[in-house]
Parts: sequence; C-alpha cells; structure tokens
Amino acid sequence: MTDTQQTYREALEELRAIHARLRDDEVDIDTLLADVQRASDLLAFCRDRLNSVGERLEEVLTDFE
Repeated sequence: MTDTQQTYREALEELRAIHARLRDDEVDIDTLLADVQRASDLLAFCRDRLNSVGERLEEVLTDFE
C-alpha cells in the first residue's frame, strides 16, 4: 500500500507493529534498516496528516466566528 492510499489509522498500526519488532530481544538485523526507514516515512506521513487536519480545523472554526 502506498502512503497516498494509507489512512492515518493504518499508518499508526504499522508503526506499532514495527515498534514491537524493534523491541524484540532478537531483532532481525537483516530487516532493521528497512524497518527504521519505514518507521521514519510513516512518522512523516502521520505528522503531515495531523498538521493538515489541524490547519483545516482552524479554517473551519474560524468560519464559525
């Protein structure tokens, strides 16, 4: 699934799964870099999504004033 098709909730669930794998005492070193990179991408996606929703909420609330 590409980030443009992914929802915030799906990204958060994927981040939780990566976090669980990274906390495992037997982290797979062969996938470590890929997991960390994917987590970085997901965090950026979530941050951008939260920012855009926050901006849009401010616009909507300003319209009510």
